[in-house]
Amino acid sequence: MIHEFKTPIPVHTPHGEGQAFLLIDYGLNVNSVWVVRLKGGKVLHYYSDDIRIYDNPMNGDGFDINVPEDWKK
Repeated sequence: MIHEFKTPIPVHTPHGEGQAFLLIDYGLNVNSVWVVRLKGGKVLHYYSDDIRIYDNPMNGDGFDINVPEDWKK
């Protein structure tokens, strides 16, 4: 299954911040793949355990993601 987000989702990746615009789900036994546009226009694919999705700060927690130390800020 491929899902296109009508509004891109802001995410943080090992290569910096980006906008996820597609989600590819191969089923229960395979990690989902996120298609992300990075700053500068580069498009890369990430497994779901390789990205962090920002929370909505209107929930009261702000941007509550924990970015691993070895990821580019």
